[in-house]
Amino acid sequence: MVNRSITSANSVLVVTATSRGVANSLSGITGIDLSQFSSILGVPYELEGWAADRAFAVAAQTTSEVVLGVDGKAHFGWVPNLVQFDFSIMPDSDTAEFMETIYSIQQTLRETLEMNATLKIPALQRGYALINGALTNYTPLPAHERVQAAQTFQMTFTKSLPAPY
Repeated sequence: MVNRSITSANSVLVVTATSRGVANSLSGITGIDLSQFSSILGVPYELEGWAADRAFAVAAQTTSEVVLGVDGKAHFGWVPNLVQFDFSIMPDSDTAEFMETIYSIQQTLRETLEMNATLKIPALQRGYALINGALTNYTPLPAHERVQAAQTFQMTFTKSLPAPY
């Protein structure tokens, strides 16, 4: 039997943001020089500063549609679905600043960046590839409670696949 645990603290998410290509052609039209984003675009970034409660979660996937006809026969079909990846980051982390930069780049370009990620979960000895995504929800500033609360974000990917650990 393989030794495994349920510890979340050692999981690692590395994200790479790139232009979808539309921004490349837009830069000539808008005069926006993409080289100003060279420290972010195409550079793998390891997220850190996770919130203690619900650091990240993936929404349940609908794997098939089932329809029951009036004659009582069931019909089954595969359907594609998106992978919603929700995560919470502490506001004083470098990752909060990184996500703000991603948001700002998208606002400047008026285009979405392509996000790809790899997730390693040492406790389970598993890895996952999150493919062809975008930043779809962004919390611009932390809630000011007794202390500043974690900021929540969402990236939505076209697929999640097991990857080598």
